[in-house]
Amino acid sequence: MACIETLVIVILSVSARVTSLNTSDANVDPVTAQLPDYKMRTPIPGVLTTSAGRPVDVSEARTLGRSLATNLFALEAIKHAVSERRPDRPVFAKAIAAKGVFEVKHDVTRYTKAKLFEHVGKVTPLIARFSTSQIQKGGNDAAPYTARGLSMKFYTEEGNLDLLGFNVPVYFYREPIGFVELLHALGLNPQTNLLDISATVDMATLSPVMLHMLLWSLSERGLPRGFRRMSGHPLHTYELYNDQGEVFYARFRFQADLPYESISLEQAAALNAYDPDLFIRDLYNSIERQNYPTWTFEMDVLNDDLDQVTFDPFDLTKIWPNGTFTTVQIGTITLNRNVDNAFAENEDLALYPGNLVPGINPPHDQVFAARMYAYFDSQMNRLGSNYNKIEVNRPLYARTFTRDGAPPLRDNEGDRVNYYGSSFHGARPVHDPDKPDRVFKTNEVEEADYEACRRFYNEVMATDAQKNRLVKNMVLTTLRAHHSLQLRLLELLSRVDADFAKRYEVTLDLAKAKVRLPQTVDDVDPNRLNPYADL
Repeated sequence: MACIETLVIVILSVSARVTSLNTSDANVDPVTAQLPDYKMRTPIPGVLTTSAGRPVDVSEARTLGRSLATNLFALEAIKHAVSERRPDRPVFAKAIAAKGVFEVKHDVTRYTKAKLFEHVGKVTPLIARFSTSQIQKGGNDAAPYTARGLSMKFYTEEGNLDLLGFNVPVYFYREPIGFVELLHALGLNPQTNLLDISATVDMATLSPVMLHMLLWSLSERGLPRGFRRMSGHPLHTYELYNDQGEVFYARFRFQADLPYESISLEQAAALNAYDPDLFIRDLYNSIERQNYPTWTFEMDVLNDDLDQVTFDPFDLTKIWPNGTFTTVQIGTITLNRNVDNAFAENEDLALYPGNLVPGINPPHDQVFAARMYAYFDSQMNRLGSNYNKIEVNRPLYARTFTRDGAPPLRDNEGDRVNYYGSSFHGARPVHDPDKPDRVFKTNEVEEADYEACRRFYNEVMATDAQKNRLVKNMVLTTLRAHHSLQLRLLELLSRVDADFAKRYEVTLDLAKAKVRLPQTVDDVDPNRLNPYADL
């Protein structure tokens, strides 16, 4: 009897402690509520089966003390687990995807015959992908000194239109082989397996072309306060043509409707300490709470014919001079739904710059041609030869002679003719009488590269405060670099602007006098975790 009374007292005591818990869920967000929400939507669990559909007996669900040889469920689960991952993208591996719609708000049929723009009010479904370059999965969304991607796939009745954008309006290089050089210089050192600032500064100081992109990335324009405030620039100059055969040259842009705000390097470091996924969390939660983010889809259209312009309009390392283009708004992009499965709709998503539609011709620069090759090969390597038959990549309509290979196959083109040129009603190409055909040649002018950097420093970084933040970011980035590389960078900056070079030199000297960066864990002062506090 005494034992029973003791047990009752213990139970009541535990119950009292449990009921006294603060049950507030103020810190629970849609991300952490996903599983409880699923439980509420699914009151009855489904029957567990093998991949072939056979119900799994409870005796197979646990294997301790039982034979594995005859447990198909366990063998299948283990084999699948060790082979379910695929290679990451070489860049922009960490990302979030979201679905939405594009609605035409303005008549742009004067410029292009593309059907997704054919009338005001037309709505086209799309999927968007936000990513961070050079950052692997698990890395910091707010990582400084790196490019960010905002790319869109529009599902149109003329095929998929993919526009791959960056968060800044210029690119690293205009020489196609620069892709390989950039990938290695900004990647991991082959011996230390760490990011190598020496390689980055070395490459930048040997190429004023790359310096322009780095200035944008190191300025406040390079570190947005979340993905919802980030614009996307597809960079290349596309050739548009209308149903009269008239040709226009344009650069597209996804302009964030929220006002732009940036975060400092100190804020980025703090965010990484407690939530390296905050940009992704922010976008996911905003959509779940129906606070749908929007972007204005617009384009800059070149005012004059190509024969009359005094610069290379296809040079994606520079922005067009003011007064040479007209900004034309097209419509609104609204992201209103998170993906149901991140692997199937983000990892499997294949964005390919060559996916264009009638009315939009490929850009004429060689970097675009190289990107078409690189992206095509990368998607084949990651997803297999039938990647366009994966659900998230499927166009609304497709007829092709490519078939067989690794799944998914869908209907594998059924019983249709499997070669071109048949007399048996196989698929045939169309003739577009409005499509132009013109050959271009681009020139490389070194002084123009310095002028682009000069304009950025004096016009985009218009205030002293902006200039100082840019210089400080450059100093903090290059502080670990060898002094020979710092001298080379100083020489490069002096060719851009004397004031720019002087500010960098003075700030770098100050940093060298006051900052000692830890080289081992033993060098870290627990009472002084920010080594830049005196700057």
